[in-house]
Amino acid sequence: MKIYLITLFSIFSFYVSAQIITNEVPQTNTPKEEPEEKVKKERNKSKSGVEMFFGVSPAYTYRTLEINEGLFAQPIGERENEEGLWTVGYHLGVRTPLSNRIKLEIGAGYYANKEKNDVQSTDSILGYENTYQHISFPLRLVYSFGNEIKFYGGVGIIPKAFLSMSREETTLDINNKETTQKYRERDNYNLFLLDGVVTIGAQFQLNDNYGIYASLEGRRQFTNNYNNQSPYIRKPYALGFNFGIEIYL
Repeated sequence: MKIYLITLFSIFSFYVSAQIITNEVPQTNTPKEEPEEKVKKERNKSKSGVEMFFGVSPAYTYRTLEINEGLFAQPIGERENEEGLWTVGYHLGVRTPLSNRIKLEIGAGYYANKEKNDVQSTDSILGYENTYQHISFPLRLVYSFGNEIKFYGGVGIIPKAFLSMSREETTLDINNKETTQKYRERDNYNLFLLDGVVTIGAQFQLNDNYGIYASLEGRRQFTNNYNNQSPYIRKPYALGFNFGIEIYL
């Protein structure tokens, strides 16, 4: 009798153990997300994707100069010998994402372009330097790719408001001594101008909130600096750099 009881108890114990094992939820080998990656994802979700930026824009500037054919035309003369000069501009703005890779960039800044001439003549004027100053409002589409380091390219237009033409002129006085005179002009200039712009550069993300950027930029003015009554058609261009700081919102 004891043998039957022991055998029956053993079978019952084996059956209960098997049921417990089969009812357990099987464990999967899904990898656990690293804490650092989880924190990064949570931070990225809290960012809007909007980037604020501000920086400087050194550039070599020059121009094309043509005769404005018609009643007011004059020979270019000594202005054929003018040379281009480097200038420094300043800019700020925001980039707003339109999709994963495309952003709309809107900004404002100060741009200038220059020309100079060391006059080789018997005139009392020995040389001059002209600086054309503008407030600019760049508007461009930017395509970018990458993560901590992003590469981007952009094309757009730059409406500009003309401020003044500043002229620095070196002359000989009656005592045959060199003197420098400075003055500004606004008459006979177009007050609204338009540039085309192309940019290629890179962004370097330093942390979740800040970064830096650097780019090459080419600009070409489509409209004439002078009004229709001027003897010339002047259209400047620039080739330079942009670099500055970004803030991620």
